[in-house]
Amino acid sequence: EAIRQMGAEVELLDEARVREGDFSAFSTIVLGVRAYETRPDLQAASAQLLDFARTGGPVVVQYNRGPLGSLAPYPMQTGRGSPRVADETAPVRMLVPEAPVFTSPKGLGAEEFVGWVQERGLYFAGEWDERYVPVLELNDPGEPPRHGSVLVTSVGDGVFAYAALSFFRQWAMQVPGAYRLFANLISLDAAEWRAFESSR
Repeated sequence: EAIRQMGAEVELLDEARVREGDFSAFSTIVLGVRAYETRPDLQAASAQLLDFARTGGPVVVQYNRGPLGSLAPYPMQTGRGSPRVADETAPVRMLVPEAPVFTSPKGLGAEEFVGWVQERGLYFAGEWDERYVPVLELNDPGEPPRHGSVLVTSVGDGVFAYAALSFFRQWAMQVPGAYRLFANLISLDAAEWRAFESSR
């Protein structure tokens, strides 16, 4: 519903469509909160989802309480015991402000994280392959900086993003910055992201 509110056309994929494994009709695939851990059809279609990313993507995966297994293109540790940030007012720092996730199609700034409710995010990645780019730093008071809330990487000709911020809570309260950040995530351009990676 939140993506529709931003003006995009959305098709919800049922089990039969996912198991069919043909995602070529879509421009972006978004997995909802805990979708991978609760839907065996998604687990069975991991290879096809990655093939979609390799041929153009992007694939945006929201947080899961368990490991992503074969869905993640490179090793990433998620699941129970993963870091979280419960303070909804915790400062957020953009580690790479020039990254396309912050610049395209809309330029974003620190104001995107004002007015968030209940928490910043949970089930952040705890460890990850160096090919992922962490784009945000945040932490609860007295805890070390966390970098695993949003990780992005090229995969083939596309892009894969793990986004463990609590977007769904912000959408329920119509927090503008959460809409803008998610719009940029689902609009990631693979060529633009590869150019950014090569410039680092």
